[in-house]
Amino acid sequence: MAESSRLVLHLGTGNPHKAEEFMRMAPPGVSVLAAFFPDYPAPGVLESGKTFFANAFFKAETFARALRERTAGMVFADDSGLVVPALSGEPGVRSARYAGEEASDTQNRELLLKNMKGLSGADRRAHFVCVLVAIDIATGSLRAASSGMVSGRIANGLMGEGGFGYDPLFVPEGYRASFGIMAPEEKNRISHRFRAFRQLCQALESP
Repeated sequence: MAESSRLVLHLGTGNPHKAEEFMRMAPPGVSVLAAFFPDYPAPGVLESGKTFFANAFFKAETFARALRERTAGMVFADDSGLVVPALSGEPGVRSARYAGEEASDTQNRELLLKNMKGLSGADRRAHFVCVLVAIDIATGSLRAASSGMVSGRIANGLMGEGGFGYDPLFVPEGYRASFGIMAPEEKNRISHRFRAFRQLCQALESP
């Protein structure tokens, strides 16, 4: 822990893309440590919850147990996904598994475009959701939770190759470029993860 850091958070994820984003978004005085890779693989987590909060809480609990013999402090985990109202909220909590349990990002994007074929205008509206849960590693108790959302629309096809997941299809409100085209720094200023993470850090830093 650096001397200037007031808050150290262990990140519970097996996704290196998410880890990179959270590390870049950490405000001054907050350190994010990716505890589970490459030398220490993340524990398997069955995302069986019906809500983003349920899955985020289950992940944080699982990672806290895995860390308990190694360190103390707090671990946080996220569950995030894309919600398309015209598809009755799909992909939703199954965003990472939309095309199947072992689906790739490409397969998930292809299925989304297929299911949205013929939709136009307001029917292409969508929003990304991120829910974060922080848990005390030693006790397993809930310390804070937060959520963030960014609204936008689904493009008719891929726009760029950057980001991950549905980023190349999602154009945030007020922009013409997708998350797949935006520079990481620009995306991280407006993203659902940024908004949820800012709230979480504020809650944890409050006396």
